[in-house]
Amino acid sequence: MTEAQVVAASNGAARALPEDRRRAVAPARMTYAVEGRLEEAGLVLDVAFAFDEVTGGLVCVSYATRLRHQGPALRDWIARRFGPPAQRGRDPATGEESLAWREPDNIDLQILPLRGAIALHCARGT
Repeated sequence: MTEAQVVAASNGAARALPEDRRRAVAPARMTYAVEGRLEEAGLVLDVAFAFDEVTGGLVCVSYATRLRHQGPALRDWIARRFGPPAQRGRDPATGEESLAWREPDNIDLQILPLRGAIALHCARGT
């Protein structure tokens, strides 16, 4: 999908960012150029879309919980769509939980107690 296709598919929930607010990610050769909000079944997420700088195609989507206590809800939301994670880890000192899915895409989720959660969902090979 292109930037315009993502914005159109969002039905007004996402918008293209002006040039001065876009974030390039090196060495990945991608730029976060669209952002929005997703609300589903009580889960509230800030969503950012990254596009390949060469092809212009969508390569990654990041999800960040709006509410600090929604980390487990984000974990469950991802698991409903992609099954159980391939990897799990927990830092006993901080309580941080790390999860990873590798099929059909690469998804990495970090749940930070008292701070919320963030997931990075990228096409394989990205």
